Amino acid sequence: MGNALRFPSQQWFQALAEQMAERRDEFRGFGPVDCTMVVKVDGARECQLLEVVFEAFAVKSVRALESLDSARPDHFVIEAPLAIWQEMLDNIGTNGAPDLEHTLNFLTFPDDPMVVSGPDQLQTDAFYRYNESLQRFFNGASSITTSYVT
Repeated sequence: MGNALRFPSQQWFQALAEQMAERRDEFRGFGPVDCTMVVKVDGARECQLLEVVFEAFAVKSVRALESLDSARPDHFVIEAPLAIWQEMLDNIGTNGAPDLEHTLNFLTFPDDPMVVSGPDQLQTDAFYRYNESLQRFFNGASSITTSYVT
């Protein structure tokens, strides 16, 4: 596992992208993913917004954003306090996958404690359309030693 990568950071999400590339066949079973996800971490001093662009069965790009205005227009946002992200990721790290109460689906329904939004309903719906693939993407955190920016 090596040195800990800080969450949230571009390096941490890039490590997840590499995990996705290594598990490409696993993602093929869910179909291609074509969306832009912006992760918003409330309460983190550094790097509060990260954009992850998915294309087919891989991550096309990862970048830190200064503001939501600099995100690609076709995006959705998953927003939560740092403590909620940490609880979810620690649960994945402990179990290899989240228990029922720590899945993206559970945490975003009904917009508490995580909130999904976007510039329009079509973009917000992309989160739900690709939910299983996005969950598998975050499950890659099970093999990443993670520290947290506070």
